[in-house]
Amino acid sequence: MSEYTGLIGLPTTGQSPINLDDRLVRKRRYPPLVLNGHWLNDGEARLLNTGTTAKIYLTGNRIPSTICGGPLSDDVYELMEVHFHWGEDDCKGAEHTINNTWYSMECHVLHWNRKYLTVEECFRHKDGFCILAYLFLVQPSYCSCINPQLERITEYLKYILDPDMETKIPANCLAWMRWATYCTRYYTYAGSYNVADYPECATWIVFPVVIPVRSSEIKEFRRLRDKDGNFIKSNWREIQLLKCRQIFLAVS
Repeated sequence: MSEYTGLIGLPTTGQSPINLDDRLVRKRRYPPLVLNGHWLNDGEARLLNTGTTAKIYLTGNRIPSTICGGPLSDDVYELMEVHFHWGEDDCKGAEHTINNTWYSMECHVLHWNRKYLTVEECFRHKDGFCILAYLFLVQPSYCSCINPQLERITEYLKYILDPDMETKIPANCLAWMRWATYCTRYYTYAGSYNVADYPECATWIVFPVVIPVRSSEIKEFRRLRDKDGNFIKSNWREIQLLKCRQIFLAVS
């Protein structure tokens, strides 16, 4: 695949994911980050095997799920979809690292900037998308800190083993996001939306609160198959160079 050459008239800034190095971050105070509607028990949620990952859509009779505040200025971003990244083993499956520490799995919650009217237009702007990243780490099976709300997703993966298979899941399947989102600090930087030619049009927000998960739950993701009938054992992207970018650590 050819190297990304940047948006029209704008220089490249760098790709995602990156290592979030506390020695390089700059602390900054932002307005409160406000999420609305993500974990409501209204409407419907659908779980899909795309052939590369497991993807969630929220549909039906529910208010749009939005995010605003924080590093997003006065813009309002609306939820598009949620997807996951994992690896062949429990030690390395997330895409971002923190101080060179790997995690077991990562979830990306993708939003588009409503000021651009269409998703297609968002690809042409550096603030076109906002992607929330959540990090998971496998815990011992006897650990009492496991988040049972994630089962609203993992219990249904067996129904989408083959590409393009889709199933209905609980409408509040994203409830596990809540406690990881309401943390006192998070990382944010400008990066890429990792589809097609990796356009650099996204503001990333990475929450450092680690979400505990069982090894058996990640194994359910590895049972999914791609379009060639092979198990999707790994679907994470390598760490990218920071280049001249600044990483900010939002503090309360």
